[in-house]
Amino acid sequence: MERALLLEKTEEGSVLKYRNIELPNLSDGEVRIRVSYTGVNYKDRLAVDASSKVVRKYPMVPGIDFSGIVEDSKSRDFAVGDQVFVTGYGYGTDQPGGYQETVIVKQEHLMRLPEEMSLKDVMIYGTAGFTAALSVDAIEKALGSLDGKRVLVTGGSGGVSSHGVLILCALGAEVTVASRSLENEAYLESLGAREVILFDSLLEKRRALSVEKWDGVLDTTGGEALGNILTEVKYGGIVCASGNLSGIRFESTVFPFILRGITLKGIDSVMVDHAMRNEIFRKLATTWSSVGLERMLKKVISFKELHEELLQSSVGVGRVLVDMSM
Repeated sequence: MERALLLEKTEEGSVLKYRNIELPNLSDGEVRIRVSYTGVNYKDRLAVDASSKVVRKYPMVPGIDFSGIVEDSKSRDFAVGDQVFVTGYGYGTDQPGGYQETVIVKQEHLMRLPEEMSLKDVMIYGTAGFTAALSVDAIEKALGSLDGKRVLVTGGSGGVSSHGVLILCALGAEVTVASRSLENEAYLESLGAREVILFDSLLEKRRALSVEKWDGVLDTTGGEALGNILTEVKYGGIVCASGNLSGIRFESTVFPFILRGITLKGIDSVMVDHAMRNEIFRKLATTWSSVGLERMLKKVISFKELHEELLQSSVGVGRVLVDMSM
């Protein structure tokens, strides 16, 4: 028997409770991970609210990312004692995730921990850091060196945007962050942001083509602001869209694309292929590494504190990690 934080369906919605669960046997190609760290993501908080419909089947163990040590293996690629981690692939929403003492993982979903990272480090990045890094990778491939490039990041002090600021600044970009308020300005500047502007300024109506401002954009918000941002991207620039915090629809014309040759690229972190995952986490472990990573960490909690943490309405800034050994 192992301990898990289980989400169960009720007539009123859902209920989150600690349960003892049976350990199923491994099938060929599966690996059992003893969880060391897991994170509390925006998606995990949504999962405990049945009205969000993030969880597709019940009962479910949430936790969309986790790191740990191989405890048992029926895979030729992974052996007992290997340090590994998982992000995406539907863990925590479609199949049991990281909010349990051990997790069974398919070998093709498992990532080997880079030598330069700890199990804690890789979870400070987690899904949010990986999503941000995918955007930065696309921006760098489109623009070349980011040294001195002017990049707009939307989403304020959210997880993806904060990681985006940290990585972009490590690569020499001049980062402007659009935030709903200026109360977290000091935090964003501590990550390297050169300027923090109010997000509402991006909602002011623009001409079909406005003054060129941004070499690249890491957008986590979508909605009306995205359409306006497109009008301000410099010739040959790129906008990477990874979220919909401000809505799922936006308006645009073809002018930014046919007269300035800009690129609008969608970013998905759930089903990214294994080769790309390896490339991104290798960069995060080496050339993109930042001494500011610990600034992303708000607090570390124990597994027994996780239930209360998930039900909090006010979450503040920074990454919350769960240390399963506490």
